Order: sequence, then structure tokens, then C-alpha cells
Amino acid sequence: MTTMRDDRLLSGFLNHDYVLAFTIGDPLRRGRMVELCRGPWMGDPVTEDTWEVSNDLGPDDMERALLEILADGDRCAYYYLTPPMESGVPGAPPSKRIFRVVLG
Repeated sequence: MTTMRDDRLLSGFLNHDYVLAFTIGDPLRRGRMVELCRGPWMGDPVTEDTWEVSNDLGPDDMERALLEILADGDRCAYYYLTPPMESGVPGAPPSKRIFRVVLG
């Protein structure tokens, strides 16, 4: 059983702005991505290639930052919550949606 002392993420609510999953072939570029996740993006690793991160970038700026690291053959996807949106169902309240962006 995982406990808080294990210093690992537990099941629960997401406490970050983005979920980021990537496959980067070049070790140097992959290292840059991990350093961004660990450092300025204040991330927590879920797996070695999936991170929950928080930064002050909007979705378009996040995409540009990721594209600066990715090269041919690399893949990356990031997920974030949209602002509340109308569902189109009469009487249903606005709700947030998970939006996915796939790069590579």
C-alpha cells in the first residue's frame, strides 16, 4: 500500500494545470523536458514519461514550449481543463471539459 511517506502521487484530485505524456528519443532533449517538468513547471512524476505540471503558460504557449523540444519521431500529449462550457443539454449546468492536444 502506498502511503504519503513514499513521496509518490496517490489517487485523488489533480492539483496541477496540465497532465503531460511524452516519448522523446534523444536523451538530451528528453532530459530538457524532464528538467522543465521538475524545475520551472513544478511537476510531479506519475511515471518517468508522464508528469503533472503547473506553470503560467496558457495552452497555446504550452504547445509552443513543447514544440521547441520535440523532433521528428517524438510524441507528446498534454491535457488540461477548459473553463466551464455549456453542455447543450437543456437545464444542465456548465461544466469543465478535459481537452487533449497531441503533438508529433
